[in-house]
Amino acid sequence: MIHKLYSAYDLPADHDICHLFEHLVIRRFLRMVEKSGNERAFIGELHGTTSESSVFFDVAFFARESITLFEKVIADVKPFDLSMIRESVAHIEAEMKSSIIIWDEKELRKQLARCQKDFADRRSIKPKKAIKAIKSTKNPPLEIDYQPEDFIDFTLTIEISDASDQATAAFFCMYPILLDLVCSACFDLAPVYPSTRDEFTAYHDGNSVSQTYTVKKSFDWQNAGKAAQNYLRTFDPAPHASRLNDLAEAFTTDPFYNSAPIYFYQKTATPFTKEDLAKSITVANLQVILQQVVVNVSAK
Repeated sequence: MIHKLYSAYDLPADHDICHLFEHLVIRRFLRMVEKSGNERAFIGELHGTTSESSVFFDVAFFARESITLFEKVIADVKPFDLSMIRESVAHIEAEMKSSIIIWDEKELRKQLARCQKDFADRRSIKPKKAIKAIKSTKNPPLEIDYQPEDFIDFTLTIEISDASDQATAAFFCMYPILLDLVCSACFDLAPVYPSTRDEFTAYHDGNSVSQTYTVKKSFDWQNAGKAAQNYLRTFDPAPHASRLNDLAEAFTTDPFYNSAPIYFYQKTATPFTKEDLAKSITVANLQVILQQVVVNVSAK
C-alpha cells in the first residue's frame, strides 16, 4: 500500500467552511474514481480530518494511479458544483445532527475557492512554517443549528450463514468492501453518516458485520436493508480481481494489517496467520459471500 498524509494548516476560513471543504475534496475524488471505472470499495483507505481551520487527508491506497488521481483532485481549483455542495452539506448535517442553511452562496463559494487555492499551494508546508491565513470578516455563509431531535441512529447488519474457517476468514478480510458497496449504493446521496466503528462478529453458524449510522428522520432508512441486499447480491466483483490481489498482498506485507491475526483470533479463536488470511481474499470467495448475504436494519 502507498501511505501519505496531505495537510494544510490554518486555511483562510472558519472550521465549518474547512470541514465542508474536506468533505467536498473526498466527494470529488470518489466521483473521479467512479468515472475512471473503479469503485471506492477497492481502492484502499481515505480519511479526512478538520481541526479548527486545518485540513488533513490520510490515505493508504493500493495503486499509484489512485495517488495520482487524488493529487490531481487536491490541485484542482475548479469550483465545486452546487449539487455536490448540497450533498456534502447533507452528510455533515447527519454527522453533526444539525440543520445547515446556506445563507450566502456567493460568499460560500469565495471561501471554498480560497481553501482550494491555499490547500493546493501550502499542503506540504510544515506546521512551524505555516502562514497565518487572513480569514473573512463577513458574516458566516453557513448557519448550523444543533437539532438532534431531527435525527435517528440505525444499525445495518450484513450476515452470512457459512461458518467454516475459510468462509469466516474471507468475510473478516473483505467485510469493509461490503460496507463500502452499501455506502455507494444506498447512502451516497442521503443525509446519512456512520456514527460508530464497524463491528465484526463470528458465531456458531455464521458471521456478521454491523455499522451504526445517523440519519435524518425524513430519509426512508427502513428500506435501506432490502436495497443494500439486492445490490450486493447482484454486484459482480470479477472486474476488481487485481485490487483483491492487492488487498491480499497488503495483508502479508503492509504494517497496516499487522494486528489482523490478533483481532481475528480474539473474535474466532482460530489461529490464522496473515498469510492464512490473505489466501481467503479471492474473487470466488467474495462472489459466494455476495450471493448469500442477508442485510437487516434496525433502529437503535
